[in-house]
Amino acid sequence: MNGINISEFRSKGGLHNITEGRPDDLFLVCASYEDRSVSTVKSLSPQYRCKTGIIYVNEEFLEKSDSCSTKKNLNQLQKLLKQHCESLEVAVGSWLNAPKQLATLKSYLAPKEKLFPIEATITIDTTTFNRESLLISILMLRKHYIGAKIRTIYVSPQGHGDWLTQGFRIIRNVLGFNGLQESRWRNILCILSGFETERALKIIEEHEPAQVLLGIADPPTDKNFLSRNRDDQKLILSRQDVCEFSFPAGDIKKSKAALESVLNPFLNKNNIVIAPMSTKPSTLAAMLIAEKHPEIQITYCLPGEYNLENYSVGEKKIYIDELPIG
Repeated sequence: MNGINISEFRSKGGLHNITEGRPDDLFLVCASYEDRSVSTVKSLSPQYRCKTGIIYVNEEFLEKSDSCSTKKNLNQLQKLLKQHCESLEVAVGSWLNAPKQLATLKSYLAPKEKLFPIEATITIDTTTFNRESLLISILMLRKHYIGAKIRTIYVSPQGHGDWLTQGFRIIRNVLGFNGLQESRWRNILCILSGFETERALKIIEEHEPAQVLLGIADPPTDKNFLSRNRDDQKLILSRQDVCEFSFPAGDIKKSKAALESVLNPFLNKNNIVIAPMSTKPSTLAAMLIAEKHPEIQITYCLPGEYNLENYSVGEKKIYIDELPIG
């Protein structure tokens, strides 16, 4: 859907339950160093109710000496959500330690004994999840609660810092989206780009694609982001093996359609890898494509460090979507 100015959204009553008169079964949010961590929770209607609230947080951001913003946001989320949730838990995972990340998410979202009905109503604030934990979380919920109605929320920023991440650690497949690689086929790499050229170049180097499909977010969530996106991707766009396409940054369904259009000619005869590096709605579009075509692989490049002090600035629009039942 099109984004709504978040101040206007709040003035009109904010976020209500998925089903009128019935509390949501789960509200899932991630506490991070960005102030946008609390934007959606601040936008909940006074009447919003939920049976279980879960706040996911990465231990690395809590342990850092300069992580006061993460602790502050976590505390604020706990305080606010206690007014809306019957029970509230904090799940401490890790963006560096993949096994711990998986174990934490599984224990809270997909335990042996199901916590919610198969057709649960679930609201997920995707805003400040790292992409890998977000994709794994939704995949688990869709498989564990077949028929669940999942509503996703994303709050866009007013701006970003001069840099978002620096360096890189490793590149790994997102668990559950390993795809199928044939040695006799060419590699096609599809990048949904943002402002991180260094990580994008590392992914290209790792996968050695015969062709790169570089997505530019157009329309963006803010008109000023488009020129910066193009400037940051100049080095990649200058390569002979790159084909450019556009996708709408804030709309899951339209981003999925754009991806399908650009990828269809390559299906069933190439190894296809998607690297989502843009907004969370476009990341979820990549997930839906990989669910539909399980031979597609989703890859993730772990950054060397995040700009904890100035990753994003402010809050601008809220985007609300409902995922198709998996």
